[in-house]
Amino acid sequence: MKLLWIPLTLLLSVSTLMLLYHWDRAEAGSKDGNRPSNLDVTMTVKENKLQFGYTYEHLKAGIYTLETPEKATAIACSQQGGTCRITNQENPEMILEKEGEVLVDYTMPMPENEVINDWMLVLKKEGRVVQLPFSLTIQDFDAMKKPWLVPAEKTSDIQMENLRYYKFSSMDESMPLTRKEGVSSWEEEDSIVTYKTGTELSAEVKQELRNFLALTDSVLIQLDQSATKVSEKLMEVEGRDVKGMRMEYGLEHLRNVTAEENPWEIKILKDVFTKKKTKMAKEIDASLSDEELEEWEIRLIQAENIDDLGVFLDEELSVVFGADISYFQNYKAPTKDKLHYAEAQRVFEDDQLVTDHFVHYHGSPYLSLTDISRRMGFELTEIEQRSVYRVEVPGKEYRFYVDQPTFVVNKESFGMGEDLLIMVEDTPYIKWQDLQQLFDMNLTTRWK
Repeated sequence: MKLLWIPLTLLLSVSTLMLLYHWDRAEAGSKDGNRPSNLDVTMTVKENKLQFGYTYEHLKAGIYTLETPEKATAIACSQQGGTCRITNQENPEMILEKEGEVLVDYTMPMPENEVINDWMLVLKKEGRVVQLPFSLTIQDFDAMKKPWLVPAEKTSDIQMENLRYYKFSSMDESMPLTRKEGVSSWEEEDSIVTYKTGTELSAEVKQELRNFLALTDSVLIQLDQSATKVSEKLMEVEGRDVKGMRMEYGLEHLRNVTAEENPWEIKILKDVFTKKKTKMAKEIDASLSDEELEEWEIRLIQAENIDDLGVFLDEELSVVFGADISYFQNYKAPTKDKLHYAEAQRVFEDDQLVTDHFVHYHGSPYLSLTDISRRMGFELTEIEQRSVYRVEVPGKEYRFYVDQPTFVVNKESFGMGEDLLIMVEDTPYIKWQDLQQLFDMNLTTRWK
């Protein structure tokens, strides 16, 4: 029995080893068939021209679509031991007959301002982007004394007799590239800020830049420019107006993430953040503190995939203020609605229910004059539609004027109250503080 057990054990062990060997080979084969490829990108600067080369370590055979920069010319590809062809230079396609390493190159002119923003090649197969992490090498034969600035970690900067050689660490997306004489630079994380040499950045400007960069990925910011222009990765700033740049960036971001084309709300937001005294902008500015306005702006910059911009803006205002709002959703031009926030709390006079909600307007609470009159037994008369209201209580008569600072008592004396009576969705609302004083009421609230 023992003699039989030993060969059987040996046979099982060998079989297991063979099975594991074949499994490992199958796994290795599977990995080889889908192995990721590295991408080396080289930019050579010579005689005011840029020559880009993309070396794909491993591409499968097939037809690829090339999305090249607008000013790219002489697009070509090559493959050692295989055939690679480019068809139609205006809308190029690459036909690759054999799997393996592929080199794609093209030429671009050096921009006059020596800032290269649109330079990256996008490779697609069957409509899907073949996007790979890449390392960037710059070989500059033209201007050795002008260092290249890229918002990415630099691993090499070598000067030789006729060449300056740079290498930047692996990146996942296109970055702006620049070299300019007469500028200094300041780095924050992987972002770069350039400014006119000989003029230092103040502590205030640096803090504003840090606050903005905390909301973005790596970018290149150019201060001391003649105008402000923003794109995803490159910011040109008029002078050192960082707040203006941040506002323009936020608006451009909203345009890109909303499903609507040219939404009218963008104009209102620009009026808000530039403190322009248009009606809707004034309403928003009056309802939020500086801190709440900044929090709202940050939430707009961080937004993604917006289906309805008006709904989104109201939702974010509600979060910042802490009460519900439907201002943008209810907008009709020219709007007559006040920007108000609805608070779902019941209001009581002693134990008597006065109204089941109230609203905030310009930082003050207001209650429905209609609800109050009905619940408290006051006689309310609309003398002029949406304009003049009379309230009769035992021993007194008040005449209130919508959006007017004065009111009349007993047809003979006048009183004053700032924003005393406003219209909210065709209903007159009276300021809480004035209501208590005029009608000698002591109001309290309870959650529903």
